[in-house]
Amino acid sequence: MEMLQIIILGIIQGLTEFLPVSSSGHLILAPLILDFEDQGLALDAILHLGTLISIFVFFKNDLIEIFLGLFDKKKDSHRLAWCIAAASIPAGLLGFFLGDWIESSLRSPTFVATNLLIWSGVFYLADRSGKNLYKTKSNLMELPPLKIFFIGCAQAVALLPGTSRSGITIAAGLFIKLNPVTATRFSFLLGTPIILAAGLHKLFTFVSVSTNLHSFSYFHLLVGLSVSFLVGLIAIKLLLKVVEKVGLFPFIIYRIILAAAILLFYPG
Repeated sequence: MEMLQIIILGIIQGLTEFLPVSSSGHLILAPLILDFEDQGLALDAILHLGTLISIFVFFKNDLIEIFLGLFDKKKDSHRLAWCIAAASIPAGLLGFFLGDWIESSLRSPTFVATNLLIWSGVFYLADRSGKNLYKTKSNLMELPPLKIFFIGCAQAVALLPGTSRSGITIAAGLFIKLNPVTATRFSFLLGTPIILAAGLHKLFTFVSVSTNLHSFSYFHLLVGLSVSFLVGLIAIKLLLKVVEKVGLFPFIIYRIILAAAILLFYPG
């Protein structure tokens, strides 16, 4: 049963970390629906690491260019790199000061369902506004700092379970007239520092807590890492392809169905 739980949670993490359907919401609901015991900090950290590696692998060229741009003013990516760093501050501060409170107070199924519905409406408006932008070209290197910071502030809201980090940053990109595919790629690039910070925080918390959290063997954790990594790669490719072809609409429908199911089976 442990192995099945790890594989299912790895698939959920890999898919929902990147698809605009709320990873936190799914990881809250999975134990309730499937009657799993809490997976613990070790598995949480490992699954998070798997999806982080998938971003590094898929966007390795972009991320290397942006990282080098932090230290080289002559590179075209220099301004973009520092804008991404600055735009990561709102989510970082909110997570630092309110992360624990959000984890303990806002993880109820009802809150997740309500947030799924509210932000589905926002995503629909963004998707509609982006319908005429598919043939336009967006150069991230020329994106104004204020617009990047606006997407960064939107990213901070994703700490609320049921929102979706990828969904809200893509929506913010569409609202500022980015090409949908460009908005999606930028969502991944902007999210990398936050995903990295969240993963390191979970890993540090796990290492520093001296309670009996080692409920999984190293082999189990390796399986979880591999599953979340491979599924994460698939999810990145899927999101880019779906957004390019039809936009966010399929994910909006899924979010509404999921929210309705939550309210039906977990009312109050």
